[in-house]
Amino acid sequence: MARSLNLDQLTLRDKIREAARRSHDMIEHLEHAFVPKAHDLRKVSRPHDPKSEAPPIADVTIRHHAAMVLESDQYTEGLNAEAEALFEAIAVEVDKLATHGQPR
Repeated sequence: MARSLNLDQLTLRDKIREAARRSHDMIEHLEHAFVPKAHDLRKVSRPHDPKSEAPPIADVTIRHHAAMVLESDQYTEGLNAEAEALFEAIAVEVDKLATHGQPR
């Protein structure tokens, strides 16, 4: 991931902002990268129609599209892990505030 945060050094407000950014990044990535790549893979991996005049799709093309989806999935998992860490840090800090009533 391009961004690496030390969650202990962030204020609650900054954690919430970063969580919102990660959520936005995830939505953008899924809509504009992952889903289109998955659709492309589905298109190229359909069985060849013998009635069609188009040549069959080469195995290397299918493997290339599958590799692109897997790479995009790894990026998605990284974004998700960052978001989950932020959500957990927010929950811990809110719990501390609710229990002790003291800001950091």
